[in-house]
Amino acid sequence: MTWNVFLALLAYDFAYFSCQVSKKGAQIGFAFLWLIFYPNTFYVLTDAKHFVDWLDPTMVHRLSQFRTLINFNLLIFGIIFGVVLGAWSIQLIVTRFVPYKVLRAFFVFVISFLSSIGIFVGRSEQLRLNSWDLILHPFNTFFTIIRSINQENLGFFGAFTVCQIVIILLLSFSPQLFLQKK
Repeated sequence: MTWNVFLALLAYDFAYFSCQVSKKGAQIGFAFLWLIFYPNTFYVLTDAKHFVDWLDPTMVHRLSQFRTLINFNLLIFGIIFGVVLGAWSIQLIVTRFVPYKVLRAFFVFVISFLSSIGIFVGRSEQLRLNSWDLILHPFNTFFTIIRSINQENLGFFGAFTVCQIVIILLLSFSPQLFLQKK
């Protein structure tokens, strides 16, 4: 979980730097790195599979053990932290680089879909690719990713795309809800 949260933090950092630097080349470079690491932000949702260990009725007694409670809370914190960093980072990128609202919605959809593919290739037992693989072995990794896109995996891509879009929308509207005057 620590590694996944670190990778999610990298995505946010690259989005932040992309929006802060003034040179176009640096903006593009940081935005490209953000795109490569962005799937890590929502990838942490797949770590929720570990909840199954705690929900097994025969293992419920473990929830009262101190170590299990610590692990449970760290997992929850990591998932929330990674997802929030993802929503914040895409908001930074969209606000800075996509001028029209219609294009923003399309951009979020495309990035969420691409991110879903990244999440799949990271979680798939057969592939287990990482963002670093795109940097270290770009062509081999790219073609492996392309081969993973097939009709069998579209359900996963669609579900994770919708999940990401809903979370991004919820988090993007939440500040307005708290700041509204009564």
